Amino acid sequence: MVKKILAPATIAIFFWGIGLLLINQYYYEYVRYYLYISILVIFPFMVWNLIKQWKKDKVEETNEFKTSIFRMLIMAVVMIVIFYVTKQNHI
Repeated sequence: MVKKILAPATIAIFFWGIGLLLINQYYYEYVRYYLYISILVIFPFMVWNLIKQWKKDKVEETNEFKTSIFRMLIMAVVMIVIFYVTKQNHI
């Protein structure tokens, strides 16, 4: 149980969140760039993980890759809906 909670990915997300809070508190004008850099950093890890799942699916005949893709598509739709619900006209 503790092993799953203290995984390296969980610790990295924790420090990323702390960094986001600190930048938001002291340097608010750089929050957007911090989030852009976060996307650029996480994208190669995401692609690497998907390739690893795809290879595992071919060898073991599982459905991890397909479920990961569906999960990402669902989250993309949720994020687009939230974007349009919260969109404000800043002129």
